[in-house]
Amino acid sequence: MTFASIESSAQSGRPVELYDFSIGAAHYRYTSADGDVSYGGNAYSAAPIARNAIEATAETARLALEITCDRSLGVLTLFSTMPPEEIVAVTVRRLHAGDGEAVTLWIGRVLNVTWNPSSAAIHCESVYTSLKRSGLRRIYQKACPHVVYGVGCTLNRASFVATKTVSTVSGVTLTIASIGVADGYYAGGYLEWERTTGVFDRRAIRSQVGGAVVISFPIPGLAASAAVQLYPGCDHTLTTCTTKFSNQLNYGGMPYFPEKNPFSGTPIY
Repeated sequence: MTFASIESSAQSGRPVELYDFSIGAAHYRYTSADGDVSYGGNAYSAAPIARNAIEATAETARLALEITCDRSLGVLTLFSTMPPEEIVAVTVRRLHAGDGEAVTLWIGRVLNVTWNPSSAAIHCESVYTSLKRSGLRRIYQKACPHVVYGVGCTLNRASFVATKTVSTVSGVTLTIASIGVADGYYAGGYLEWERTTGVFDRRAIRSQVGGAVVISFPIPGLAASAAVQLYPGCDHTLTTCTTKFSNQLNYGGMPYFPEKNPFSGTPIY
């Protein structure tokens, strides 16, 4: 039988739902069934998990989804102190026990988690909210608007990464021995640490003087002797783009545009 015929049946339907949370290469898969379920070659672990109703509406704010689950659910460890740097995507599917066909009910991402005394509420927003993002954002300016290592910048971050060992951790300050670069080289860049296989924590580097690296927020679990990756930052000037990265051909600013306004009323321009 097809999914549609079982779904419309008065007696044959045995609906269960599949929840697939993904961050990077890591997946956390759960099912509302009373036993583990295999679908698409992946195993979904039985867990106390449910959701609110999905509305069919054009209002993106009402497309949000709230998933209620047990506090011990593995995916919640990603939000134990603060939301992770990477997007946690979530896909909700529905199938009937004994049938191999499933339909996708909802796709989006996790925003945050509310911790209740005996449960947790996972707040999600729909993938359709991306349609409300701002469009063209570049303006006429001297500084480069590109994000370093981003699409417009085109730099390959793998060409600049340095793997270092952390000596000490004190709040947002890390000490890295033998850092081997001038002061400020990594300022404006970021630090990356692989928490578990395929799951990374990333923090912006606010300053770097010698081996003292100050990051934006603490990283739970990061301790001495951990290996981290450091990526140098950019101050978005043509000088830095040229001397530090040799990427002046992709500089996105307009460093030579005239500063005098021809419409300011001055008779001689």
